[in-house]
Amino acid sequence: MLDKAQVFPDALPGHLAALHAEVQMLRAENAQLRQDLAAAQQRIVELEQEKQQLRTELNNLKQAPFRPKRRKTRSQASTSDAASNKKRRGRAAGHQGSGRKRPAQIDRTEQIPVGTHCPDCGELLTGAGVTRERIIEDIEPVRPPQVTCYEIERRWCPCCRTYKEAPVTAALPRHRVGFYVMLFVVYQKVALGLSYGKIRHELRTYFGLTLSKGELSNLVAEVADLFGPAYKRLIDLLRQQTHVHVDETGWRINGSNHWLWVFVNDVITLYVVSHSRGSKVPKALLGADFAGSVVSDFYSAYNPLDYDKGKCWSHLLRDSHALVEGRAPPDTERQNFHQQLHQLFLDMGLALEQVKLDDAAREHVAQEMRQRLQAFAQQAWTDADCQRLAKRILKHLDELLLWLRDPEVDATNNAAERALRPAVVTRKTSFGSHSKKGALDFARLLSVIRTWEQQGQDFFSTAHGLLSQSCS
Repeated sequence: MLDKAQVFPDALPGHLAALHAEVQMLRAENAQLRQDLAAAQQRIVELEQEKQQLRTELNNLKQAPFRPKRRKTRSQASTSDAASNKKRRGRAAGHQGSGRKRPAQIDRTEQIPVGTHCPDCGELLTGAGVTRERIIEDIEPVRPPQVTCYEIERRWCPCCRTYKEAPVTAALPRHRVGFYVMLFVVYQKVALGLSYGKIRHELRTYFGLTLSKGELSNLVAEVADLFGPAYKRLIDLLRQQTHVHVDETGWRINGSNHWLWVFVNDVITLYVVSHSRGSKVPKALLGADFAGSVVSDFYSAYNPLDYDKGKCWSHLLRDSHALVEGRAPPDTERQNFHQQLHQLFLDMGLALEQVKLDDAAREHVAQEMRQRLQAFAQQAWTDADCQRLAKRILKHLDELLLWLRDPEVDATNNAAERALRPAVVTRKTSFGSHSKKGALDFARLLSVIRTWEQQGQDFFSTAHGLLSQSCS
């Protein structure tokens, strides 16, 4: 087949010109690519240098805690401080100190004479002696238990035809350890979550007292039985509260799954162990006449409750933050969702701070924020997770705003989560309870301990008085 240039000789110059132009363009592109290649190679060299520098800095940071610290001279310190121009650590000069206060009672005073000769050079000391005070607080490594022998008088009653004697109010019947030993064991086990083995070690090390694990367990059970009436009074007190925070966590009884519930506010903390995680637990505990508000997370068991309900903003913001956490590249819609929701919560807090305790103003703020929150949730979100959270907001719209209307209601359920932490610590060491009776005892004792501490009552003195009354 013949080329067009052979058939049409007149078209050859134009064809050659086009080829020449194409060659010039390819040469220009080649030159540009060479320049781009050189720039990329130069950038690679710079990145390698930066990588080596960062690696060196990282190694220095890793080794810094293990290097000996060298003191700077005064000139070096002043030069360094002037160069950095940073605020010195600690309180400002002239600030009132907050060191350990002087004890109100001095148990013993001991004289420390200096002697007649200098302890360094041996020269004879002269002049009138002066004294200074130094207060030292210490404990005895082992305090032996105080053993008391009670000589109990018995006298015959001709009417009852039996011997009578006065009760001993320092210990329970048929026990050879006193109330403070029992309460020490209860507090270490229930409030601090220590095992019976560690409690035995403490009693033996600090007090020289040896008890078996079985005896320790029996002591806790007997004290829990005596605290039964106090626990019932806590339930009655709970039903009189104006608001309460509720939460639950897993609890095993002899390997079977149960749930530990907590009901808490500023006055009371109440724990309940139940086989159920349903709404019947808070219904039964709070009762039908409860007139307060219940603050909780978004668990569905709280939805059927007929009380005024508040929902936790911490859970909501935590879930919205999880939409963007650890995502690379970040999703723009998810970021906008979390940022707008977080900013809206901050605006609520600022608006509420301005109105203080003015009920009418608080209601106005609540109505305004309700419109803003509803408009935010009704936006055309396309992401499935954003739609899910927006649907949750619309479902619990008024419950998310209860804290704006009621000054006694908090915006979060952090109080209940904090109240569960001591029980969670105990669960890690004991793996729950061995029996239903043990679970009931744990919930009863922890409720009494936490509530008394909230109300400013010392556990040991209050419980000692209660146990003494039971023996009288």
